[in-house]
This record gives sequence, C-alpha cells and structure tokens, in this order.
Amino acid sequence: MSHKAQRKKIMRRVGPLFIKKGKILNQEEYTALGDAQPVRGSSIKKYFGSYAAFLRECNLDEPLVALVAQSEALQKEKQKVSKPAPKAKVKPKAKPAPKIGASKAEK
Repeated sequence: MSHKAQRKKIMRRVGPLFIKKGKILNQEEYTALGDAQPVRGSSIKKYFGSYAAFLRECNLDEPLVALVAQSEALQKEKQKVSKPAPKAKVKPKAKPAPKIGASKAEK
C-alpha cells in the first residue's frame, strides 16, 4: 500500500478513539494508552513523519474535528446531568393542637 492509503487507514482507525475521548489526544496522552492504542505510535511516525504531522492532518480533517467537538459537548452535558441535585430537607408537619373539651369523635 502507498503511504497515502496507509495514512487514510490510520486516520480511520484512530478517529473513533478521538471521538470517544472527546478530544484529539496529544502524543503523551496517546502513548499513555498503552495497549489500548488502535495504531502504534511507531506506525504513525513511519507514515506521517512525526506525531505533530499526524495531529496537523487530524485537525485538517473537518468531519473528524466536528465529530470530536460534538462528542466533547455531549460528554460535558452528560456530566452536568449526572450530578445529583442536593435533596431538600423535609420538615415534619406540625400536629394540630388537641381540642379541649371535645368529644372523642371530633378528635
């Protein structure tokens, strides 16, 4: 395969990871993934020349950037919704004062 075809293949394999994470990962974050990397960093360097060139290519891919931004917004919204609201304290109702001189039926 040519380098151009390999680059497209790498972008297709790494794109869903970036969408899932909600951002385009820098080199340190990507290498920290370890075995969870869809494509090894050495392959990225082989076909793109450097990780910086790979990031440049990712940022030029408009559909990928749009999906990553949309995913990030959804994740932020999900975090806001998932925080439980503090519960209001329920005050017990006051018992009515007993009626003096009333029959048992009226109590």
